[in-house]
Amino acid sequence: MSSFSQSFSRRSLMRLGVGVSAVAGSAALLSACGSGESSQQSGSQGGSLNGSKSSANPNGYSDDGKNYSGLVEYTHYEGAVNYEQGTVDHPPRNAPKPQVTDALSLNTVTGFHEAIAYFAAAMDYLVKTGSTDAFSTGIQLSSKTRSEVDALSASILAGVEKGSWYVNPSASYALASAQPSIMSDGNLLFKGKYTLDFGTEAVAEGKIQPVVTSASASAEPSEDALVSDAASPTASATASAAGPASQVTVQECDFRGRYHADSKMWELSVAYGATVQGGTAQGGASTASAAASGAASGSASASAAASAEASTEASATSAAS
Repeated sequence: MSSFSQSFSRRSLMRLGVGVSAVAGSAALLSACGSGESSQQSGSQGGSLNGSKSSANPNGYSDDGKNYSGLVEYTHYEGAVNYEQGTVDHPPRNAPKPQVTDALSLNTVTGFHEAIAYFAAAMDYLVKTGSTDAFSTGIQLSSKTRSEVDALSASILAGVEKGSWYVNPSASYALASAQPSIMSDGNLLFKGKYTLDFGTEAVAEGKIQPVVTSASASAEPSEDALVSDAASPTASATASAAGPASQVTVQECDFRGRYHADSKMWELSVAYGATVQGGTAQGGASTASAAASGAASGSASASAAASAEASTEASATSAAS
């Protein structure tokens, strides 16, 4: 199973049919969000939730009787929710920011699920605003997951500074089982899926433009171009419009949770696996937008192609995880 960053090929970048900031933002939204272990590899389990302490369940976690499968929803937000989609004048703003609840401090299955729900809300806030503020409290992130979140934020904000953004991006998660399983180290594991939706429009060059795919590319950026923080190399691509993309991608993921008694907080490690919806017919899975022959872990720095048949210069800058 490929990692989140591996699934985003260089060829897929050039097929997006988007401009300079879009390529950079797309790369970061993907590579920054998932260079963790595959979800298959992270799933070594020690047992089910039997409610008693044992070598397989040293923390004594027990089934709380709830069914957590399906879309992860968080219901506690700061202030009034008055979300505005992006326009030519501003990126999305007043995005709902999750609020810390007492349930986040519980060393139970309920607490673990609440931590996942908080993370999901914080990720949606991040892709809309570029801000990592929601991750500064409530939960802890493993060092790798934290570095991915920070890299994503840096790319989104860099795009906004250049006047480019997606109009209405969103990120969400769904869980595959009613209750988590227990890993061999005694911590909890929920398997699920991550959905990234870039929406149908982006702002570039002071106007709203559709996010489209490109059927062919005359050149591709080098691998270094996707991960370098130095001066951005460029590559010329010929974009042949294939119509609006679905922009929705779904990818397998794992949530691994470790409770810290000292801080009374859950530490989450999120690992991304195979793309289960989306990708290109050539096998390069694009987790930013759908390609004409198929479809391919978020406000993002982005811009749409100025012309369906134009030659665009694309520079991609994303932090290596």
